Amino acid sequence: MAQVEGILLPDDLYYQPEDHLWVRLEGKQARVGLDDLAQRSAGAVSAVRLKPAGRPVAKGKPFGTMEAGKYVGPLKAPIVGQVIQVNAEVMNRPGLLNSDPYGKGWLILVEPDTASMARDLADLVHDEATQAWLEKSVADWRKRGLLKG
Repeated sequence: MAQVEGILLPDDLYYQPEDHLWVRLEGKQARVGLDDLAQRSAGAVSAVRLKPAGRPVAKGKPFGTMEAGKYVGPLKAPIVGQVIQVNAEVMNRPGLLNSDPYGKGWLILVEPDTASMARDLADLVHDEATQAWLEKSVADWRKRGLLKG
């Protein structure tokens, strides 16, 4: 597990470098959520809105929005596919993004586009690159004032 200053990134996930979302492969599906660094930087999440199941998602395009203490804006898809399930619990209890970002705080379940899946995953951070990427991200976010404490 990659770890810097108590910020944790589990090894089994793929991470979107720009928007700090994660992807967990689950058979032929992919679960998507917000990583620990992003949720800590954003502050207390107060609202989450997500595209309904059945809608397509395009890599880099919004699949929903999030409102938090220090962030209001889009949640951008790390992969191409179709939303097959949204986490209604996180929309009703958005604080789950803060308290359990890798468990109950997931956002959407996607059926990935098989034609672009390998390319999409290649653009994400995974395995041995995760620790160095996290260290660089934390240092950069502190320098820019995006991460306190």
